[in-house]
Formats: sequence, C-alpha cells, structure tokens
Amino acid sequence: MTDSSAWLLQDELTPSARTAAMADLFGPKGIHLNFIRVPVGASDYTENGRPYSYDDVASGQSDRRLSGFSIGHDEPYVIPALRRARAVNPRLEMLASLWSPPGWMKANDSLGNHRHSGRLLPSAYRSLAGYFVRFLKAYARSGLSIAAITPSNEPTNPANYPGMQLDEPSEARLVTNYLVPALRAAKLHTQIYGHDAGWSSGSAAYARALASSKAASALNGIAWHCYFGPPTRMSTEHSIDPRLSEIVDECSPGLTPSVSEAVISSLRHWASVVALWNLALDPQGGPVQTPNYGCPGCTGVVTVDERTRTFALNLNYFELGQASSFIQPGAQRIYTRNFVSYTHPPKSTLASPGLDDVALRNPDGSKVLLAFNNSVSPIRFAVEWQRRWLTYTLAPEATVTFVWDSPAY
Repeated sequence: MTDSSAWLLQDELTPSARTAAMADLFGPKGIHLNFIRVPVGASDYTENGRPYSYDDVASGQSDRRLSGFSIGHDEPYVIPALRRARAVNPRLEMLASLWSPPGWMKANDSLGNHRHSGRLLPSAYRSLAGYFVRFLKAYARSGLSIAAITPSNEPTNPANYPGMQLDEPSEARLVTNYLVPALRAAKLHTQIYGHDAGWSSGSAAYARALASSKAASALNGIAWHCYFGPPTRMSTEHSIDPRLSEIVDECSPGLTPSVSEAVISSLRHWASVVALWNLALDPQGGPVQTPNYGCPGCTGVVTVDERTRTFALNLNYFELGQASSFIQPGAQRIYTRNFVSYTHPPKSTLASPGLDDVALRNPDGSKVLLAFNNSVSPIRFAVEWQRRWLTYTLAPEATVTFVWDSPAY
C-alpha cells in the first residue's frame, strides 16, 4: 500500500467502486489478501511525485528530539485505506518498511541516496530508532497495529528517490544497539526483518553476513525482493540459520515476467510471504516520482483510472489470487517434484521452460497444489495423492490450482 496506491483506492474511486475494490482484494469472495506492506514515509510512489518523511525540516537543520514528528501526511487517505482493508479482512497482517529517514539524519541531508551519498549519520542512530517507535505508536493510535518492520528498503541501492546507504555492519549495529532497546523500552513487540533487498549475489552476501552477525538473535527473519537472481539463494540462507523466517515482501509485475512463477518459486524456497508491488497503479503505471528509475513498466495488482473513477482487475490480480484464495495463513509446504530449474537474467527471475508447481497443507487439513506452465506448448501432467490420481492439461502461460480434502468442498 504505497502512497500512490492508497490515494488511488481511497480518493480516486467512487464510493461503490472503492467498496468493490476492497472486497475484491481483501474479502473472502475476492482473492482474500492477508498481508500488506506499508512504507514508513515516502517510497518512489507518491500521489504528487514528491518525497516526504514524518519529520522534515529546512536544509541544514535537525530535530534530534523528534519534536516535529507527525503522520499528518497519512491521515487523509493512507490510514483510511489501510483501515478499510483491515475492516474487510481483520486478520490482515502489516509490515512497515523504511525507504529513507528524514534527510537531516543522513550525510547528504537529503531523502535520496544519489551515488550512495545517503549514509545514516552515526549521531542519528538513536533518533532513527525513536522515529520507528513514534511511527508504530502513532499508527497504533490510528487503529493500525504493525506486526513487523524492516530497517531499510534496499539499503545499499543508489537512488534519486528515497533511499539510505546502510551497509551490513551498520544495519547490525542499528538493530542490536538502538532499535531493539527502543522497542523494548516502548513495550512494543514488533518483529524485525533484515536485509530487504534482492536475490543478487551481492545482496545474498549482505543477507548471509547479517544472519551471521551479532544482530541475528535480534532478527525474526530476512526479507527479500524477487530481482536479479534465483530464489535458491533463500534456501542457502535458510541452511545458514533455519531459525530465521524468510519473506518476499517486494515483487514488481513488470520487472518479474510472471506473478505465478514468482509465487511458486518463492514458496518452494522457504518464503512464508510473497507480496506484490504496488497494490494499485493508474493506467500509466503511476503516480510515481519522476524520472521513474525504480520500476519502469511496472503494473499494480489492480488498475485505477482517475478519469473514470473505476478500477480493473488485471492478470497480476488473478495470478496472485490463484495462491491467496486457497493457501491459508499457517500452511506448510509439502513435497512435490520440481520440473524446472531457476535462472537469473538481469532484471527478472525465470525458470527453464516447463511445469513449475508448489503444494501446501492448510491448517484445516486441505491440500493445495498450484501449477504454472511457462512454456509455449500445452503440458499434460498427473497428480497422485495416496494412490488416487488425476490428469490435467495446462495451456501455455496458464496457472491452475487444485484443492482437495477440504471441509469447504
């Protein structure tokens, strides 16, 4: 739920269309999404294309006591949109990710991280921990509990949009020496996920170092983005520290070639969450801070037309729904054969041509099998469970979900 998504859903739809969109996204008769990611301040997707934080001051000034902190920016449409989502699905879990702290906390006195210049100042670690605490408490007062946070989105990615230069030793120091003590002092039980970046070899090295650092015991897990590498790197991370949960909290349709492939490959490699970026965008893929260096060509889960004040469900929605409509929170993956191998071209994650699949057992005892044919020809396959069989022919680029042993069927 970026600033852009919240504005589109809350302000740019008619009341009846807004109700329908929320039901389609979060309701039991829709795709029943149960996890949502929220930026702490601005990402590159903002309603007016301008970045912001919750404690902006004039250049050259600072506010170490956070006396000017305010979530007032979020009150007109971000918070109402999140409240509507949770009203439709009360079990909706929220994770909050920071793109950039206020500029005065950084070496470049800016929200961006141009040429890696946005390093967190040593004097600002305590202030940033307090910034998180104030955000969590302010959202809680607004009726929105946040289950988990990530200290920095893509922490070493150079960007003109909001970002921060935070290497692995610095993130470990922030988490261990400042963030955890601040959360405890505030009696907050918010989980912390580290890393929050892609599957590239460099990012994977960052994640491994973080999981091996003194911060590992303070972390609940590792957050990943489905870019620049194979999902197998999550399995490698799991082998280093199985205690740490792994989630994919960003996967952008437009950068990844198939939502179904992203979901299946992530779940096969220990991900307990797969979230798409953004929830809603307009037909032009915005609003977004220009120039759009971060996610050119990206599309939302739904498309909102500001001119007609209507929305449309697109392929991203239906491919994500093939999983979210049937896989319940708390499901466990069960073994199935894997018929593809995973590769990593520059800006996407692809599998070799063939049938990819993942199977899970839900808490109610039902079993779910999700299969995707990424080839150019139909694929006929068989499914066996306890000596019972079915056969099915799956069209090219199609996804199918099977459910059995379910009390609802």
